[in-house]
Amino acid sequence: MSQSCLRTLVIGIFALFLSIVFDWLFDLELSSQDTLFRWRGPLPSPGQVVVVAMDEVSETQLGVGQDLTRWRPYHARLIRQLQQQGARLVIFDLQFITANPAVDPDLAAAMREAGNVLIGECIQKFRHGTADFFGREECAEANRQTVIALEGEAAGELPEQLVAMRKISATPAIAQAALDSAPFFLVNDAEEAKVREVWTFFDALADAPSLPVLAWAYTLQPFADWTGTGQTLSAWLTDRRRDCLADAGHAARSGLGADFDKVLCEGDSRYLNYYGPPKTLRMESYVDVYSGKVGDLRDKVVFVGRANRQFSPGKTDFFPTPFSDSHTGKMAGVEIMATQFANLSQGAFIEMPLPFWSVSAVFGLGIAGLLNSRSKRRGLFASLLLAAAYAGLAVYIFGARHLWLPLAGPVLVQLPVSWLIALVWSRIDLLCERKRLLGFVRQVFPQWATFVPAAPGDWNPDRHLPPTRPERDVSGLCLATDIAGYTGIAAQHSPHEMWQLLNAYYQVLGHPVISHDGAIADVTGDAMMAVWFELAPAKQRLLACLAALEMAEAVAAFNKTSPLAALTTRIGLHEGPLTLGRLETGQTSHYRAIGDTVNTASRIQGVNTPLGTRILATSTITAGIDGVLSRPVGAFRLVGRAEPVELTEIVGHGESIPNIVHSIFADGLAAFRAGHWPEAVRVLQAVLELDANDGPSRFYLKKALAYRQHPPEVWDGVIDLDSK
Repeated sequence: MSQSCLRTLVIGIFALFLSIVFDWLFDLELSSQDTLFRWRGPLPSPGQVVVVAMDEVSETQLGVGQDLTRWRPYHARLIRQLQQQGARLVIFDLQFITANPAVDPDLAAAMREAGNVLIGECIQKFRHGTADFFGREECAEANRQTVIALEGEAAGELPEQLVAMRKISATPAIAQAALDSAPFFLVNDAEEAKVREVWTFFDALADAPSLPVLAWAYTLQPFADWTGTGQTLSAWLTDRRRDCLADAGHAARSGLGADFDKVLCEGDSRYLNYYGPPKTLRMESYVDVYSGKVGDLRDKVVFVGRANRQFSPGKTDFFPTPFSDSHTGKMAGVEIMATQFANLSQGAFIEMPLPFWSVSAVFGLGIAGLLNSRSKRRGLFASLLLAAAYAGLAVYIFGARHLWLPLAGPVLVQLPVSWLIALVWSRIDLLCERKRLLGFVRQVFPQWATFVPAAPGDWNPDRHLPPTRPERDVSGLCLATDIAGYTGIAAQHSPHEMWQLLNAYYQVLGHPVISHDGAIADVTGDAMMAVWFELAPAKQRLLACLAALEMAEAVAAFNKTSPLAALTTRIGLHEGPLTLGRLETGQTSHYRAIGDTVNTASRIQGVNTPLGTRILATSTITAGIDGVLSRPVGAFRLVGRAEPVELTEIVGHGESIPNIVHSIFADGLAAFRAGHWPEAVRVLQAVLELDANDGPSRFYLKKALAYRQHPPEVWDGVIDLDSK
């Protein structure tokens, strides 16, 4: 794994970890959901939903006050008014737990006549007896009987923390008259917790559906005419839910569509997609509907419940929502119920398309990759653009597609944390590079050591070391590069254009040397010389080979983006003794790597031209190196050298695995070096049939064809080169 990839992973994983921790501690993503709602703004109210509000105006005109039991004498007439107007369903966010013999028969008759009235069932939760009680006040005040009391130990306390849940149904007369009933549970409004998520099924209550789910099911076909089947729809939904859970969510589907099956079988809660602040849904005063003053209720699904239309401070059964503030106030429980029903009907719940951690992980890796793949300033700017684009996408799909992507964690935690880590890491790199540079200068050019800072701000040009030798003899490895056809390229462009081109080119060419512990000894025109020394021979050979391969890859990438011309780079490697030192030229000094090793490396890079290769090295360099693919390409007598050198082509990264082209070429090369020209021609032609671009095969085939016609008088298997 490359250093850049490793850094990307480290930055991405650490930033993701901090994002998860901060979200766990401060509920960042839930807060960001509130922000997304506010940025999105209100949505059009669903036309089929109407809330009949038992509001403060109705309380005054009917003289009932806030006691919900005093409203019951008026419900029968309300139901008949809604029946006359053709309401599709009437859902009471009321539980009718306490019997009222004076009015219950009339109310039951009205419900039975309408045939479309659904009522709520109370849910209570207890923890440690009555010490912690959870329930909506209208169904709980008169029924705060603990689970312990039901077992005959009213004075007892639970010995350990235990959560119990129970359901309280309406009086038998009302329950039998209603079309169906189901619970609708919200946390106790005294807890001031924002309502973001609601139940669809209560698995702790024998898989009972919630009241909005039941109402939605009654609006679907074939449930619209459910009466007379012998089973309530709530019971049928419970049975289908159990089938799904028993078969790990893969039971036979209902056949009523993907949206219905998803609600039925996947999870037990959903995130509400609020249409706006309180009173966004169509809301009519109870007394106006009761008096017949409100029309246009045909085919509407009507929800009846307590909902103040003017103010709600101090009132019970009102809850904070993402839109709540000092101006909008809280939302009534009945409007939350109606919102859930509307979300079900429109398939508009807030959904998470992917787990938050996976989205945050991809975002974090993208930011880290940009910070590590570009210059620091460009990486910072690119990461900022990515974050802005991601935030824009999150806002857009939340409003347009009801999809919720994590926003606070990626933008507020991962982005700045990634910036900070990348900045610290680059600072460490700078210090390490300066330390390495200082070490190199102290070894090779000690007279300049006092001018090189070990750390930022440490320039001391007035300090001097005692006189030292101007040169140093070492045993090292040289890497020489040269640009093919440089003279022709330079003739086509101005000097300033060539300066810009070479300036960018040498930055690309020099990075692999520095990153693989080498040193750039000289840059002249279109040629560069790099050296490795004072390392274990095997290590410096491997580092030099890896640097050469990375150079070739970097130059190929550079050429694709170069605005002027492609620079074909030849590379040669040779090892041996050399001298690093200062050359005096009048009033100035120049520092060079000098010796036959340097000259030979330069000659070897020139052999790439006739062979059609990129990287050549003497055979001793590639012998026994793991992780580098190479192949012998013959012996050559270089210009100016009497002794031939065995050369190998460095092909790429990887282990030594059989390569059919290289294997056949090796046979052809062996025949050529043995002087068997016809055999060499036959084998090399076979190689070119497999790979027509194999440069060494073309070179030796041309030679073999010529020698077959005119064999050399003296043959020792070595190619004599007559040019650099």
